[in-house]
Amino acid sequence: MKNHLSENVRRMRQIQKQCKQKERETQQPVKVLWKSDKYSGVQSRIKEELEKPPLPPRPHSATFLRAHSRSGPIVKLESRPCTPDFTDKLSVPPASSANDVKLIRHNFDFIKVNGCSAKHSKIQRPPSLTALDELRKKDDDRMADYEFGEVPKYLKHRKEQWKRNEEERIANTPDPSMPPGHRALPENERRETLDLLKKREQELLKELASLPIGVDTARVRNKRKEIEGKLAELEEAVKIFARPKVFVRVDP
Repeated sequence: MKNHLSENVRRMRQIQKQCKQKERETQQPVKVLWKSDKYSGVQSRIKEELEKPPLPPRPHSATFLRAHSRSGPIVKLESRPCTPDFTDKLSVPPASSANDVKLIRHNFDFIKVNGCSAKHSKIQRPPSLTALDELRKKDDDRMADYEFGEVPKYLKHRKEQWKRNEEERIANTPDPSMPPGHRALPENERRETLDLLKKREQELLKELASLPIGVDTARVRNKRKEIEGKLAELEEAVKIFARPKVFVRVDP
């Protein structure tokens, strides 16, 4: 049986050795940085500054004040606990003096007093309940002042508006009895036309009555015949326009 582990290790070492050998072959010396011959004899300024000796201390700096030089000596504060003063100590009377105490009793009915106090005392309620009570009181006052049995104004206006809408709907609804090619004559036009026809009829009757009765000439006969024909036409027209619905032909 072949040992794959040792074979893999051997193969890895072989590859590592080949890589190192390849690096040695390709390795080149480090290239020296280029430097101009013009500045070969120039010394660095930083080096000159570092080689200089340190400056001596200034003589006038000794007269400067040091920190906290005039704040005075350090004082150590010692704290000690405060002791209570027992000069005003209260004295307790002896127990034997309790025999000399006399109790004063009053004949009060405390139950009755407490009941009266509870009856006349005002119960503290939260603001929300107080506001709710005020609102209910306002509603009760408004209902007390309301006049029952009277129809409100807005309902009256609403009824009038409904009535006008119904009349407009009926007026705009086409009549099923109307023949084709005709239109319904408005009520105001029908009444005006009827009044004019009746007025013209009265005028013709007066004109007919003004004709001479005893004279029977051709002119009088023709005039009477003409007036009677017009009266017959007016009677037919009055009958037509006296109807509740009048239809007139629409011009094409």
